[in-house]
Amino acid sequence: MPDVRIPLLRGLALLPLPLLHAAGAALGSALALFPSRLRTMIDINLGLCFPDRTPAWRRGLRRRSMAHLGRLLFEAGKVWCADRAALAALVRDTRGEQHIAEALTRGGAIVATPHLGCWEIVSLYLTTRYPLTALYRPQEGALDAWIRERRQHLGARLEPADQGGVRALMAALRRGELAGLLPDQDPKVGGVFVRHFGQMTHTPVLLARLAHKARVPVILCFAERLPRGRGYRIHFEPVAEAVADADPQVGTQALSDAVEALIRRCPEQYFWNYRRFRRRPAGEAPIYPRRPRRARLS
Repeated sequence: MPDVRIPLLRGLALLPLPLLHAAGAALGSALALFPSRLRTMIDINLGLCFPDRTPAWRRGLRRRSMAHLGRLLFEAGKVWCADRAALAALVRDTRGEQHIAEALTRGGAIVATPHLGCWEIVSLYLTTRYPLTALYRPQEGALDAWIRERRQHLGARLEPADQGGVRALMAALRRGELAGLLPDQDPKVGGVFVRHFGQMTHTPVLLARLAHKARVPVILCFAERLPRGRGYRIHFEPVAEAVADADPQVGTQALSDAVEALIRRCPEQYFWNYRRFRRRPAGEAPIYPRRPRRARLS
């Protein structure tokens, strides 16, 4: 049976970005008024990360965050369906892109895109200008296959997040190209606990190990949503050289510090509903409420 979400995304792609962002912001702001599991996750994360702020300040950030979550949902189809010309029109400005160009002249770079702003447009933009290989987590279903095709249609190479994918990233770096990773996930394996917004947070060590092995710089990338749906400004921020330390704990902490600093510059555009602190150090109690179990039919 066809997935109806695909034609819906294609249909939304036909609408102008200001209208999409206005509709998404209205929906997200409305949802922020009512109790929900989504709102609870955001409140927990904001309480953990901004304990020194007042409840009123956190409520304001929650509302703005949910408005951006709505924009994220409404903009996705337009970003995935954009051709080169449409993409160039959406990206109104870049800051720090010279760091990418300089790294490529010296033998490649790791680009890390946290769940901040419109992260989907970052890899598409990079692909139109530079060779890029990135990891992804394969899912089942027609929608995932369509999204994967859309993420690659401008030339990116996506590799499964397994050992073969890691080898593909190293091969790209040896060719002097870009290797793309998400730096702010909670991995099932291959993670260490480092400080993040004052919390000991389970964070993947893969990026730090790749940086040490390949001896290439790490550059954080973030697509900021501009006001009134005017498009996006992509920022490129080099991470401190400590990210390539021989000790992956040190390197991963340097990465976490850089991601936190980037989020603090634009906290309303972060994906605060993600259960980032789900895995806890030994002996610490869970932070999030358990998901209710679905009743089984007898």
